[in-house]
Amino acid sequence: MGYRDDRDAIAMQLADLERENARLREALDAAEGRAREAQEHRHEQRRSGAHKACVMCGGTLLPVAIFAGHDTRQPLPLSMSTLRFTSPAGGFTHAAPVHSLACSSCGFIHNFIDIRPGPLP
Repeated sequence: MGYRDDRDAIAMQLADLERENARLREALDAAEGRAREAQEHRHEQRRSGAHKACVMCGGTLLPVAIFAGHDTRQPLPLSMSTLRFTSPAGGFTHAAPVHSLACSSCGFIHNFIDIRPGPLP
């Protein structure tokens, strides 16, 4: 293919590069969208699997009770101040109980507070 001068050759090369750049941008946008969806899916899986599997070994979690105090006949249930957390019903709560789950495989104890009203999931 003959060119009249170098300007035509550069213009054609520039047009090819611009088309390739547009194609690559579309591919990059598609890849970023797939990565975002995969991250959201992983996050949702982790969130839905919370309190079901141990984060250390993946074992089964069982509820355990942890108490404070020296008198075994009248133990004090642990609670944590939740003044910085808002209550789902509105306003502030003063304290929430500390719930604990122990792994049946490795024995790791997972402590958390649950400020949602109602029974544990």
